[in-house]
Amino acid sequence: MPYTDATHAELVAKSAALAQAFTPELRAYILSLFPTSEGFSELSNRLEEGYPGFLKGDPEKVKEFEAHCKEVTSAVSLIDTLAKAVSVKDPAVPETLGLGKAPEKTAHAAPPLTAPQGFKVLYDENGQPLASVIKVPGAKGYQVWSCDGDRSIEANWKLVASSSNCRRIVITGVNRSKHNILKVRAMRGNKPGPWSNFVGLDPNI
Repeated sequence: MPYTDATHAELVAKSAALAQAFTPELRAYILSLFPTSEGFSELSNRLEEGYPGFLKGDPEKVKEFEAHCKEVTSAVSLIDTLAKAVSVKDPAVPETLGLGKAPEKTAHAAPPLTAPQGFKVLYDENGQPLASVIKVPGAKGYQVWSCDGDRSIEANWKLVASSSNCRRIVITGVNRSKHNILKVRAMRGNKPGPWSNFVGLDPNI
């Protein structure tokens, strides 16, 4: 499902973009693509009325009936898709429509996140530090933390960068007049993985 494993920053950005695109006009258009109750009843009636002619083998009636079959199949597919979508809020909808029970989701345990490997810091042409690691399987984002004091004290560490990419993560919010120690971890939603090795960030003299 979209956004399920998104980081907070990704969710905020994607939600804002969707809110802008999902106008009342677009919503109305999307809903207009689904069959109405009256429209589907008419399709069903035409299919039922054309069945006897199909059974008799009348070529013209057979062709007409097969065209109706395609229309009904397409409409049923759309209704089924809509029923499955709303079953997130009301699982009884598909069964009420005679489409069967909504399939129960089988929980697939995602592989545990591992510590990022190959952690290094490079600098762009303006001297901006950029962190990179090897992509962690199953990771949806990465966090870089910094410490310019005693690294054994947890309170001395602070988040200085977040990114959905594992390369060229821009590091901001560090005191470049001091020697900083950096570490990075992979993220899946709000769940963090283990820390990488430490990397030193020399003072900007």
